[in-house]
Amino acid sequence: MNYVILIFSLLLIFVSTSCQNSANTGSTKRISSETVKILSEQDIIAISTQACNEMDHRATIATNNHALNQRLNKIVNTLPNNINNRNINYKVYLNTEPNAWSTANGCIRVNSGLMKLLTDNELQAVLAHEQGHIALKHAIKSFRQAPYIEITDKANEIVIMVKQELAQQYEVEADEYALNLLLKEKIDPIGLINMLSKMPIHASEYPTAHPSNLHRMNNILDKLKNK
Repeated sequence: MNYVILIFSLLLIFVSTSCQNSANTGSTKRISSETVKILSEQDIIAISTQACNEMDHRATIATNNHALNQRLNKIVNTLPNNINNRNINYKVYLNTEPNAWSTANGCIRVNSGLMKLLTDNELQAVLAHEQGHIALKHAIKSFRQAPYIEITDKANEIVIMVKQELAQQYEVEADEYALNLLLKEKIDPIGLINMLSKMPIHASEYPTAHPSNLHRMNNILDKLKNK
């Protein structure tokens, strides 16, 4: 069974709720799935908030008057700003890697490298995809379905093991959510196809959280035919 690794960096307030049933393996603390399942959705939201704050602390964030931040604010105004009764908050990281991510508490972060690579329409698609992960509670499900969670000494990281096929299913579900959202908001959904065509190709011979870009594009095109 292939697993992929999701890493959250955060303070260790969480550990106090789970140390009774955790095992130490060298410098790594392993928390059993039974212990993780005790966590409520609000507990996981709190962990996500800490993770987002820690990532923000480490990153170089574009200032409010930075051109990329102003561009992002203009784009996000075309999309919903509240999901599952949680306000979505955005920041631009000054990082050349083309990447974007979200957390369960409503953080969406976009690297400057991705913004420079994509058009506004393509960025709308990326943000709609990240909103999909939040709306469909993929991070919360990943916590609850993990066979175990490890906390390492390296910057207080939480490492979550997720079945490869499940992680890839979440990516497809987020694509489909994004497609429906873009159509609802009367935004050209071709951005989903175009942005995937520009993304690095995910090699199928290695475990990855993402299905191949071609698979994702074909799935979107199939859904569009039925709209």
